[in-house]
Order: sequence, then C-alpha cells, then structure tokens
Amino acid sequence: MKRTITQEETEQLFKFCREQNIVHYDLQVELVDHLASAIEEQWEKWPELSFEFALKRAFKKFGHNGFRRIYESRKKELNKKYTRLHFKYFYSFFRWPQILITFILSYLIFSTIILTENFRVVYTIFFAFTIPAMAYFYLFWFPKKGKLEAKNNTKFLLLEVLNMRCKQFWMVLFLPLNILNFFVLDKSSEGGWEGLSFDDFKMRLFIFGLSFLMVCFGILSYSYSIYASQKIKQHFTEQFPEFVK
Repeated sequence: MKRTITQEETEQLFKFCREQNIVHYDLQVELVDHLASAIEEQWEKWPELSFEFALKRAFKKFGHNGFRRIYESRKKELNKKYTRLHFKYFYSFFRWPQILITFILSYLIFSTIILTENFRVVYTIFFAFTIPAMAYFYLFWFPKKGKLEAKNNTKFLLLEVLNMRCKQFWMVLFLPLNILNFFVLDKSSEGGWEGLSFDDFKMRLFIFGLSFLMVCFGILSYSYSIYASQKIKQHFTEQFPEFVK
C-alpha cells in the first residue's frame, strides 16, 4: 500500500514552516505541498523511512536559506503579476473610447497653462487636488475599500503586497507635481521658462506633451494603487474565502 502524508503529519509540516520563520499562510501552503510531495517520493522508494528523516532530506534540497529565497522569489512574482495587471489597465486608456478621456484631460491642462501663461497656476491646482486626494484615499477609501485583514490576524503574502501598494500611493500621486516643479522653480537666464513665448507653436506642442504626460501619471497612480488593489482583494477572496472577515 502506498504511504501518504497524514493529516497529523501535514500539521507538523505547517509547524515546521513556522519554525523556519515562514509566517505567511499562503506561502506555508505552497511549501507544505512541496515538502509533502518530496517526502512521498522518498516513501515510494524507501517506505520504511520515518517522517522526520524524510522531512530532513526534503528540506536539505532547498539549500541554505532556501525558504527565504522562496519567500523573496514569490513576493517578486506577485509584484510582477499585479504590475502587469495595472499596466494592462493603464494601456486601456490609449484605446478607444478611453483615449478620448485621456486627450480631454490633457487639453484641459494644456488650456490652463496657455491661458494663464504660468506653470505655477497649474502647479497650485494640482497641489490643491493632490492633498485632498491623499486625505480621501488614506482616511476613507483605504480603510473601507482598500484595507483587508484576515481572520485571526493570519498573515498572507498577498495582503503584504496589497498594503505595500496602498502605502506607495502618495509616491505615484506626487509624480506629476515633481514634473511641474522643474518648470516652476526654473531660474535660468532671461526669466527661465517664463521668458518664453506661449504663442510659439513648438512651445505649445511641448506644453501639450507635458500635459499629456501629467494625465498619464494620474492614470498610472490610479491603476497602481486602486485598480491593482481591488484585483488583489478579489483574488484573495476567491483563493481564501474562509479567511475573509
């Protein structure tokens, strides 16, 4: 009769993973599956081996700091997965009909700069928009729609990635302001950018390109922090419904 891992031995494998400082349940499940398969492969050849001895042999295959490398690798894979998803959403704004929204927003920024002939006005508008947006995100959206805690305070690598993306929202949101900051603080000769003619075609073309870039960063911040976060929550709920509060 083929020897297989029992429920009690499975619990011992979970305990073993925790002893190796693997605190994330989703990663524990993956490692327990690998260890169980490796042990059962040994039992096919040597069924008389004890569980403890077979476990030691299976663990040796991971090498020095093997579990830590798997943790880093899995975390990188998850980040890549959701980065691909958020860029897929981002690129959808360059297809019809979303591209119309992209160009309308770009034209509004462009028109504001041309009418005022001053980058500082747009900078002030963006700054006035950014602060309330951050306050809304961290005080209302994230606690109610972005934040997710598992039952019994169980740790998940997937939720760690979720929290990291939400915490980095402010960094992405400030990118347009950093671009504008270059023009606002420019103090080169002859008045810097303020000394240039806003009626010049090349200057207008450049300003529209700048406006388009700022809109792109705005969409990027939304797709990175909000859209991707919602996808992570959806996938977590599908994979681990028993842990959803």
